[in-house]
Amino acid sequence: MNLITLESQFTWQLHGIAGHHALTGGQFVTRDGIWRALAPSERVHAAKEAYIGYTVHTTGRLDLAALATAYAAVSRAYPQLAARLVASDHGPVFAEADAPAKIHTCDGDLARPLTGVELDQHRALSALNVVRDGDDATVCLLTHHSIADAHHSIEVLVALWSCYTDAVQGAPVDLPRHPYPRSLEDLLAERGIRSAAPGAEPAPQPLAQPNQPVVTARNTPDQHVIQHRLTAAQTSALVELGHRENVTINGLLAGVLLLVEAEIRDLPLTELVYRFTVNLRSHLTPPVGPTEGTNVLGGAGFTAAGDLKPDAVALGRAIGERLREGLADGSIQRSLLDLLSQARPGAKPWDPSTAPAVVSMMNWGAVPPMRTPHDLRLTNFHSAPSIRETTAMGGYVVNTFDGRIGIDLTWPEGDPELPARLDSLRDRLSRLTLQ
Repeated sequence: MNLITLESQFTWQLHGIAGHHALTGGQFVTRDGIWRALAPSERVHAAKEAYIGYTVHTTGRLDLAALATAYAAVSRAYPQLAARLVASDHGPVFAEADAPAKIHTCDGDLARPLTGVELDQHRALSALNVVRDGDDATVCLLTHHSIADAHHSIEVLVALWSCYTDAVQGAPVDLPRHPYPRSLEDLLAERGIRSAAPGAEPAPQPLAQPNQPVVTARNTPDQHVIQHRLTAAQTSALVELGHRENVTINGLLAGVLLLVEAEIRDLPLTELVYRFTVNLRSHLTPPVGPTEGTNVLGGAGFTAAGDLKPDAVALGRAIGERLREGLADGSIQRSLLDLLSQARPGAKPWDPSTAPAVVSMMNWGAVPPMRTPHDLRLTNFHSAPSIRETTAMGGYVVNTFDGRIGIDLTWPEGDPELPARLDSLRDRLSRLTLQ
């Protein structure tokens, strides 16, 4: 079974992406509320109608009126949250939504944070969904992948909870206004980074038409998320192991996942391709702020050499070296541009029949502390993807919340290999943190 995570699916397999156009990166405003056309790196997400949810579990008193005030405040401060997609002669463009987005709330299963939410990219590119069960709830901020990657969205999520706390406490709820985020293409070109791979312009890919039915949670092929969360003690032990062995936590986790997938799929490590994405913001000069760009990502691939010791530490070191090499020679910074320039006209955005044995992990890093009133606690955080036309693939999303590492296994519900995969992951991490 081939694997690929959500962000990697759209970052790496971009065959047939919409091509460059006269308005790429050009921000403009008209009386119709049009902002700018989508760049090629953004259009692929419109073709798949991809929303990614950032879900916080809460316990205590959740004030829905204050939450609505906070969502309105961040939507004013970050105009991408109040945008929609409109078809034009130049391809899809970002435009101002016709009406402010409303919070959807319902009672239900907290393991299903998208219950009841309606998603339609021609109406709104963000949503806020609340599922309640007594004093507990999930609050899921969904952002369309064309307007924000994870690092961008988590910054907005932190602002949302800060505004919520102010609203509950009766303080003024106001944030500085931010410009519409720029495309990766614009940010890289401004820094003199362009594709090194010659190739034809990618063929345009049509946007789903606005007269199509609204896509809802009942018929959207949402990926099912099961999270394995390390304890605080296990997380500390993993950090200590990394320091002791001079390997990053990201590398250690990637090594564990490669070992898990080799076991579950009964393949040698040398036949697995590990794809990883990189947040480029701090690797560009000057650096890019969290919400200055839509998807400020690069990436690389790694395959274990035959003589590499099959353990997480050795694999993690080798992956770390691959990362350093790619950043030093610039191949990671321009990786998405290179892929876009090589896309074959008319090819599918993702054809699983042509995929190698891919293992992919998206590491969202440490989620910053989020302010809350004294009568509400945030107890966990995880992903919640909703993507039209998904394939029967899965992947991993990692974050660190409240001092504990969480690993989301994002697979179609009912996948027969998922229980064994989860058991293998738990066992390998438990043994690694007991060293």
